[in-house]
Amino acid sequence: MKLSKGIQTFWIALGSHILLSLSLFLSFLAGNDWRLTNMLSLPDLTGFTLVVALVIFPLLWFLSNLKLQLLQSIPNEWQFKVAVLADYPQLDLSWLQQQTTNLESLGFVQLMDYNVDSGNGFARCFAHPQEYCFAEIGQIFQKNGEAIAINSSIFSLLEQDWIVAVINREVNQNDAIPYMWRHSKHVRTFDPNIHLNELLQNHLSFRQQILNDLGINLATDVSWQTYKNIERQATILRKQSFRRKNLLLAMLEATLFEIKPKSEWLGDYPKEAVKRRRSHL
Repeated sequence: MKLSKGIQTFWIALGSHILLSLSLFLSFLAGNDWRLTNMLSLPDLTGFTLVVALVIFPLLWFLSNLKLQLLQSIPNEWQFKVAVLADYPQLDLSWLQQQTTNLESLGFVQLMDYNVDSGNGFARCFAHPQEYCFAEIGQIFQKNGEAIAINSSIFSLLEQDWIVAVINREVNQNDAIPYMWRHSKHVRTFDPNIHLNELLQNHLSFRQQILNDLGINLATDVSWQTYKNIERQATILRKQSFRRKNLLLAMLEATLFEIKPKSEWLGDYPKEAVKRRRSHL
């Protein structure tokens, strides 16, 4: 899979800074008659300081400055705004109506239409009063109006802050950044090219498996207020997660994801399930 533009830009910029640092270091080394031992000897603290300044500081500055820019681009809170269909002339209304009809036939009740991705996308959320889960359908667009993501997902809230979700599409490189700041208690699977009724059944079955393995219960509040709280908390957690990560390791993780996308994000679930089984032996 071809790397995304953002990932390519990062590695090109990092490579440029490394080459610049090495060039400066080699120039300084040449001025010292290529004697590295003399330059790094304890009496020659000036030489050691220059090596650090020429090689290490530029890279640290690049990474810290870039991380600061990325952190500033991540919102501090969820900016909710009701979506009006007339504001989305590029929206595939036929797809939206078909998905809505299918979900309602499965027992879901429509809650709200709202903007996503800073107004570049549309989402419609639903709740299932009997199965106690949520569903969301939506589309995200480029500035030219072209759709870059079409999503149908079903998710449930469990006790102890666990969330389990299934998404009805192929995993792709646009998922690399969400994967990078994923939460350890948020389980996500991608189950493409199946009907919504099968998607729901797969979700309920997997949800029950997690409930049994972890010995926890299902949260049964599927109100719009709960949905909003989920989105608000997710926005906060994304920024907190990214702030804690080492940017270089995080970008390496995102790059490896784009090369080989993961269709299951299980977080701490397998580890916690094993721990609980061992405690009951």
